[in-house]
Amino acid sequence: MKKCKAILVFFLVMTVFVSCESEKEQPLTIQDKVELLEENQWLLKGFEDAVMYTFSNGERFTHYAVDGAFTEDAIPGTVEYTITGDLLTMDFHFGNVNTYEVVFSCNNSIVDFYTDGVLQHTLYERGSDYLSCI
Repeated sequence: MKKCKAILVFFLVMTVFVSCESEKEQPLTIQDKVELLEENQWLLKGFEDAVMYTFSNGERFTHYAVDGAFTEDAIPGTVEYTITGDLLTMDFHFGNVNTYEVVFSCNNSIVDFYTDGVLQHTLYERGSDYLSCI
C-alpha cells in the first residue's frame, strides 16, 4: 500500500511539474515583435515627452509634442522597415540601412534595439507602467 501511495504521489508531482513547464511563455517571434510595435505608440528614451513613434504596414512614423501634447499627424517622411530572418531592418534612406535584434521586456512595454550586441536605442510604450521597470 505504501508503494502505491508513493507511486501516486510521484505521478501527481510529475504531472504538476510537466504542466507548469508547458505553461512557460514561448519566446516572441519577429512577427510577434512587429505586431507589438504596430499595436502601440512608442516614446524615445531620453525624449519621452517630445518624440513618439508609431509603426504601421512597414513604415515608422515620427510624432513630435507641441506644448506637451503629441501631434495627431506624423511629420513628413517615414522610415521603412522589413523583417530579415529574425531581425528588423530599417531603411533611413540615402544608403543608411540598419538591422536590429529587437528585445522586449517589462511585460512588452520596453523595447531595445541592438546591432551586433550593442544597444542602439530604447523605446517605451506610451501609457504603460514602464517606469516601474527602470
